[in-house]
Amino acid sequence: MKKNNFSLEEKIQDIVSSLPPKQRKLAGYILKNLKPCAFMTSTALGTAAGVSESTVIRFASYMGYKGYPDFQQELRESLKNELSALDKFSIERVEDTSTVYQDIFESEVGIINRTLKELSFETFNNAVDILYNKESILTVGFKGSHCLSSYAGYNLSKIHAKVQIIDEWNERWFNYLNDLSENTAAILFGFPRYPQSVLAIAKILKRKSVPLIVITDSVVSPLAEYADFLFIIPVKKAFFVDHLSAVMCLINALIFSLSHKDKEKTEKYLKRFEKFANENNFFVKSN
Repeated sequence: MKKNNFSLEEKIQDIVSSLPPKQRKLAGYILKNLKPCAFMTSTALGTAAGVSESTVIRFASYMGYKGYPDFQQELRESLKNELSALDKFSIERVEDTSTVYQDIFESEVGIINRTLKELSFETFNNAVDILYNKESILTVGFKGSHCLSSYAGYNLSKIHAKVQIIDEWNERWFNYLNDLSENTAAILFGFPRYPQSVLAIAKILKRKSVPLIVITDSVVSPLAEYADFLFIIPVKKAFFVDHLSAVMCLINALIFSLSHKDKEKTEKYLKRFEKFANENNFFVKSN
C-alpha cells in the first residue's frame, strides 16, 4: 500500500476492513490507543494488542513503511501537536546519560544542516526585502517561542525604528492589530504545541494584508497556511525542550542581511542605540 496525504489515523481506518484478522485486531488497538502506541516498541505493541511482533512488522510493511520504526515515527509526527511535555520526555529513553550532552549537540547541528539545505534562497531574499521596505515590524511568539520573538525584536530594534514585540495576547494588542496599517511586516514563530494566540494573531494580520514571515516546523503546521514567506525548521525528534539553535541561526541571518541593505542607515541606528545604552548605563563597563 502506498502512503498518501491522509493522516495516519485515516490511512488505518481506510484499510482496516480489508486486513487479515490478526492485523485487523492490531489496527483496532492502535486506533483506540494512538498516543500510547507512539511510545511502544514493536514487541510491546504486539503484546498489548494480543498479537505477535511479526504481525506488527507485517502491518507496518502493508501500510507502506520500510519497517516499524518508520511507521512509529509517522505516528509520533501525526500526534506531536497533542503530546504534552511529559509525553515527549517519555520518548527519550537515555541509557547512558554520560554522553547525552553530545547527543544534544549533534541533534542541534543536524537540524541546522537540514535547515540550511532546505532553505530557499529566493524566499530568504524576498523576506529580507519585505522587512527592509516596510515602515514597521512585528515579532510574535508565545510559550517556547517567546524567547525567539524577544531575541528577534530586540536585535531588529537596533537597526529599525519601529519594532514591536508581541509577548502577550490581550485587548491592547487586539486593538493595536486591528488598527494596523499595511505598511507593516510580521515575523511569527510557532512550534508544537502551537499556541492558539499565535494563530489568532496570524488570522488578524492576514485579514489586514500584512506580509507574514512564518517560522515553524512543517508545511502542515497550522501556521503555514498564513505564510507569505515560509521557513521550515525540520525538527523530527519529539523532546520536551525545544530545539531552537537553527531558528536562532535563521534570525541572525535575516537581521544580518537586513543590516546590509543600507549600511549607512544601519550605522546611523547602531550609533543611536549605543549612545542611548551608554547614557543609561545598560551594560557593565570595564575599568
